[in-house]
Parts: sequence; structure tokens; C-alpha cells
Amino acid sequence: MGLRTPSAGRVERHGRWYYVRQQPEAGLPAGAQVIDLLGLAPWFRALERVERGEPEDGDIDALDGRWQLREHAAEALAAAGLSGLHAQSPLARLSGGERTRIALAGAFLSGADGLLLDEPSNHLDAGARTWLSNQLQRWPGHIITISHDRALLEQIPVTVALQAERLARHGGNYASWQSAVRQQQAAISAELDHLRAERKRASRERSAAHDAQQRRHAHNQRQGSQANLDGLTKGRRKDGAQAYDGRETQKREQQRQNLDNEVRETFSRLLPDTGVVLALPQSHVPANRRVLTCERLRLPCHPPSFPALDLCLNGPVRIGITGPNGAGKSTFLDLVAGELRPVHGRCETGVRCARIDQNASAYLPAALSVLQALSRLNSPLTESELRTRLAQLGLAADTVTRPSAHYSGGERMKAALACALWGSEPAQLLLLDEPGNHLDLPALEALEHALIAYPGALMVVSHDTHFLNALALTHRLHIGPGGWRLEPVSG
Repeated sequence: MGLRTPSAGRVERHGRWYYVRQQPEAGLPAGAQVIDLLGLAPWFRALERVERGEPEDGDIDALDGRWQLREHAAEALAAAGLSGLHAQSPLARLSGGERTRIALAGAFLSGADGLLLDEPSNHLDAGARTWLSNQLQRWPGHIITISHDRALLEQIPVTVALQAERLARHGGNYASWQSAVRQQQAAISAELDHLRAERKRASRERSAAHDAQQRRHAHNQRQGSQANLDGLTKGRRKDGAQAYDGRETQKREQQRQNLDNEVRETFSRLLPDTGVVLALPQSHVPANRRVLTCERLRLPCHPPSFPALDLCLNGPVRIGITGPNGAGKSTFLDLVAGELRPVHGRCETGVRCARIDQNASAYLPAALSVLQALSRLNSPLTESELRTRLAQLGLAADTVTRPSAHYSGGERMKAALACALWGSEPAQLLLLDEPGNHLDLPALEALEHALIAYPGALMVVSHDTHFLNALALTHRLHIGPGGWRLEPVSG
């Protein structure tokens, strides 16, 4: 969008593009209102001046075709599930999901030739994601979507993947691209096996050739000493034999180097393994251990008429928590973690728990690197072991020594998980609030693999159905207008 200059090459845009950032309110002034995030503030204010009888030069021309601006904005907000919002409502009072919906509504109202959407489904509940999906299908122009939401990516007909600092275009949706990648990786793996076998065979041949060369050299020496030849002829024969041996040795060495280079180049095309050992043995939860007890529990965000929660959970349960924005999912995790007191009833845990929110601030002070934070937590792992595990999580060697204030959202989430599970008292109950919001797809899949192998109990708030389905959940807890609903997950 012209916000940065490329280090090489050039970027050309044709037509008018509308950009929705991952943090939609970024760059807006303090006190910004709904109309600012809708991208309609200049025309709203022009309309107000005209209605007051105080138009400025250009106001009438600017409003040409936009005289029904208020009605169109109200309709767009209502379609996004925000009918109660007024155009002048301050953004500071709104949730992340509400802000994202407003920004997207502004994009769909813009009439631009193309939309550039950066993680548009972040913070959106199931209803809002359905609305977004419908709007994208109706959009008549171009769309470029940066996303880790696999349900959304299934709807996009062309996939462009950034891998190894290169863009690769695939003429299909995410599932089609994944299938192509699996086939490609299988072919690369087979090629690597073949090259390694060829390298072993060549190594045996070099060894045999070297032995034969030594035997030939010894034989020639015996013949030369017994032959009735003058010194000059003997010298010429010796020089010729040495030159031949040197050429053969050089040829075999070049062959070895070529095979080594081919193996390295082929190996570099393999994608990294997503496996990672996330937990320490102390995270294990026995089947009969009481994990959570809730009796007549009422949340501060619920009205008095909202049904209370009675819940008793034992063993390594794995619960996905779902519900619309504002239903109280994050508040419930706060209560379980002991960070908030219930309005009524009780909520008690029987194991060590760790609450990791989207900012991951509790376990990761901004001034400390993840290695420093783990040192303060008296991790039983050596620095070498920590560096290896952090690398498996996708945290580079230079990242783990930098203050966490400079981490991306995804890096903070992974580092916070490491602190929660690799300290002297690892958590036995993980409370995760939208852990995938800031992770790219490889990191998200790595997190899924790690959480599947986690031996403790797990409670995860997420709107990402693909992510929840991958975690081998034992139950789903839904919070909706009608109350609480706990259901076992079959299979």
C-alpha cells in the first residue's frame, strides 16, 4: 500500500485499494470514533457542515453520491451485527471484535477496486465470521487476504505462499495448496534418500579406488626397482604415475563435493519438522485428580437472570470454550485463574494453572528476554536445552536474547507458553485465550502438534474451528444467551 519501500524490485498498484490493518485502530488519533474507523469521517463532517448551513469549499462536490451516507453506514453496521452503535461512538469503549467488524464494514462500503485485508477474522466470533464470508463472496472487486484462518482460506481460489523468503503462487485454495505441498515434500524426501544412498555408494567406490591405487603404486615400485632401466626413464614413469593418481584423486574429490552440495541443497528444500516437546513430566495430570470445581458460579459480566454454572472436572480434560463476543469467555478464564472473584458461588482449581491471554504479559515482562524470564522461573532445563526447544517453537537464536517488548504477537505467545511450562513448577492446567490470533500457519500447526502431546488439562477459548478440532478435545463449553452448555466430544 505504499507504506514501506521494498529493498529490491518494485510494486505497482492499479486502481484504488482499501487496506484493513490487523490492528484496525492503529494510526487513528486519540478519541477516534466509529466514523473514523469506517473511513467515512471526512464526508460525515462535510454533511454536518452542510446541514448546519456552514459548508466549506468542496463539501457539496465531495458529497455527490453520498447524501445517504448515514443510512448506508447504519445499514452496514447493522449487517455486521452492530446495530446498537452510533457513528459518533468512541472506539475506546469497543472490543477488538467490534473494531474489526467496523473496519471491515468500512471496507465493504468503500467502493474500492480492491481490498487488502490483514488477518480480517481475528477477534471475530462465529456469527461475525459467517458475515465476513458472505461479504467476501459478494464483493465484486479484487481481494488480497493475509490470514491464518483456514476456514477463510478455503474460500480463496488462489493461494500465494511466502516460504524461504520467496513467493510461490498456487492456483487453488488452501486445501489444494496443502495437498500440493505434501506431494512436493514427499518427492523431495525421496530425492534426498536417493542422493544419500548415491553418496554412500560413491564413498565405497572412492575407498576401493584408493586401495587399488595404493596396491598399484606398491606394484609399480617393485617392478621399477627390479627393471633394468636408467634413472631418467624411471623418473619419467614415476612422474606419469603420480600425475595420473593426482588427476583421479581430484576427480573423486570433486565428485564427493558435488554430491555433498546436492544433498545440502535438497535438504534445504524440506520444510522444518513441526514437532516440539512442549511439556515437562511435572505437567501430567492423573485421571482421578480434581482439576476444576464450579458451584452456582455467576460471572460479573452476566445479568442476574443468567443461569449459574455447576461444573466438576477431573483428569487431563481438554475443553474448547466457544460463544459470541462479549459472552464472558475471557472473564470465565480470569475466574478459573483466580484473577477475578465471582459475583456468586465458587470456582476452585485443584492443580497448578497458567492463564495466557492474547498479550501474554503475565509470564513475560517487557524488559526481559524469554531466556531471562525462564532463568527467573528457575527452569530445570539447561540453557542449551532451552535454546533447542525455543528453536523448535520457532523462536530464532537472536530472538530469545532480545527484550520481549520487541517480539511479535506470535513470538510473545510462544515465549509465554515456554515460561508457563518450562519453569520450576510447570502448569498442569493451561488456560489459553485465542492463542492462535497472532500466529502464522506454520506456527499455528506447530502449536497444535505441541498441545496435542501436552499431558495436562487444557481450556482454550477460540473462534477457530479448525484449531479446536485439531486439539483432540474431550468437551466443548458453549456460553450463549441461553446459558452454559457442556457437551462431550465424541471420538
